[in-house]
Amino acid sequence: MNKALHLIKTAKQKFILFSIVGLGFIILIAAGTLSRQRSILEDQKTINEFYSNVSRQMNLINNISSLSKEFERTNLNQDELNQLRLNFQTLVTQFSGDYFEFKKWIDENDMTHLSEISELHSRPEQVEQVNLFIKKARELLETKRPASRNTKRIVRYLIDSSRDGVGEAYYQASENLSVAQSSSLSSLNQMGILLVLICLIMVLMVWWFVFRPLYTTVLSQHEDLADALLKARSASRSKTEFLANISHEIRTPMTAIVGYADIIRRDSISKDERDDAIKIINQNASHLLGLIDEILDISKIEAGKFDFVSTDISLSTLLNEVYSLIHVKADEKGIDLKFRNQGKIPETISTDPKRLKQILFNLLGNAIKFTDEGYVQLTVSYNPQTEGLYFHIRDTGKGIDEESQKKLFRPFEQGDTSGSRHHGGTGLGLVLSRGLARGMGGDVKIEYSKVSVGTIMEFHLSVSDTDNLKLVNEFSTSVSAPEVVETGSEKLKKTQILVVDDAKENARLFKLYLEDDGAEVELATGGVEAIEKAKSMPFDIILLDLQMPGMDGFEVLKVLKESSYKSPIIALTAHAMDEEKENTKVAGFNGHITKPVKADVLSKAVDSFIKEPNDFRTF
Repeated sequence: MNKALHLIKTAKQKFILFSIVGLGFIILIAAGTLSRQRSILEDQKTINEFYSNVSRQMNLINNISSLSKEFERTNLNQDELNQLRLNFQTLVTQFSGDYFEFKKWIDENDMTHLSEISELHSRPEQVEQVNLFIKKARELLETKRPASRNTKRIVRYLIDSSRDGVGEAYYQASENLSVAQSSSLSSLNQMGILLVLICLIMVLMVWWFVFRPLYTTVLSQHEDLADALLKARSASRSKTEFLANISHEIRTPMTAIVGYADIIRRDSISKDERDDAIKIINQNASHLLGLIDEILDISKIEAGKFDFVSTDISLSTLLNEVYSLIHVKADEKGIDLKFRNQGKIPETISTDPKRLKQILFNLLGNAIKFTDEGYVQLTVSYNPQTEGLYFHIRDTGKGIDEESQKKLFRPFEQGDTSGSRHHGGTGLGLVLSRGLARGMGGDVKIEYSKVSVGTIMEFHLSVSDTDNLKLVNEFSTSVSAPEVVETGSEKLKKTQILVVDDAKENARLFKLYLEDDGAEVELATGGVEAIEKAKSMPFDIILLDLQMPGMDGFEVLKVLKESSYKSPIIALTAHAMDEEKENTKVAGFNGHITKPVKADVLSKAVDSFIKEPNDFRTF
């Protein structure tokens, strides 16, 4: 779309520029053409008038010459002679007047383009010949004896002069005028051809500068719209499939939670069955929390609002922790899980340990999930030249075909989206891992994969401060015993706590958790009730929900702070985004606990805030 808008803008600019230049060019050509046409028409008019005068005078000369022969007749009577003289005098007078008028007309008009022709009538010898011709013609009129020798001599002169003297200049002028006429018509023809060529050039320019960009723009827009439509359909189909998968991934653990919660209510089940049911409920609840966290993390990465917290950590210790947590999945499937290093690796690195673990869990979890027999191996290596820390996860699983590889890192897409697919999952793990890796200055990619053979995934990070890196030759992995959570420790004995939550089930659950550790707990299901109890009873700490009808947690906090309430007030909320945690800190809460929260975490957090209320922390 941006490309199409750019083309439209460019085409518009070119159209305006071309219109201005083209209009100026047309005006210039039109002015020049009209001027040239006017000049040619003026020349034509002058040539025609010149030719008309020359032709008339040539006729008069020829008529005078022809009529002069009549004076050689001997049988003329007096009346005929008088009539002949009258006619001859008329011709001579007319020629004399026309000649001098013609000469005056030549002098008064611009004859630059007919200079050679006009000079024929301006030369002294030509003027002299014309004057002599007129003089001889008048002498013939004065002759008393028409057939005399003098008459014949004058007649012979007039005849010869009409052909070789005066007439020759007129004949030459007539031929030159014909040439000038042809040249003028040729100029008109050339100007017509030039105008046609200019029109063709203008049409070509209009096509090149206007219609071609518009055509390109329209075609490009059409292609972009077609691509956008295909992408929209693909995205819609992918999101539909994703929502179907999400629905499946949510409903499956929810079925277990609802079902085993119902079983726990039965009196007939044994203690072992009850413990198994509770364990299954906890596992499925943890799975749901992980799913929600993945979706939130993907949305933050796409919005560019994901924050990383770097700290110095022991790489060996972190890998040991990952192995301790992930090897259980491999053991359940009966496959080997191997961690090894290739060459020396850094002892300590600066990175976000939580996100590094998350990426490794995703990649190793995927490898284990798609491997039914054989092994999964994590190889760690360090390249001092590129300052990169590389993790290669090799498995002997089902492999990934080329078509599935193309969409493996696209949000909401999976390699296998069919209803009969063998392995579950949302398809967000690899997308999230790549987003996290790139946010940490690295990347995740498929290094090798072959169907029925296995896959090698590569994950690398950029390691800074290489001058101070201490390298070690190897690291070891060990499995520690699971931590036993103590309940009923009485560490909150005689602690007065107010729990404020409009969800009565949650409030009762938190009360059970806290009372198990010896606390005395009061409940409030609304903001107004919370304020009344806080002002009427002494509490060591208040756990306050944020989103409640009527008066929310922020408003309750503001009222209590204005009344100089001293005890710590902790936000106990399902809002888990980093910016929401920052909002609670800015508002004046002493800490932030994210729901859902386990009993031991809640007890530990409350004890921590009571002992150090001024140090804002999140749990």
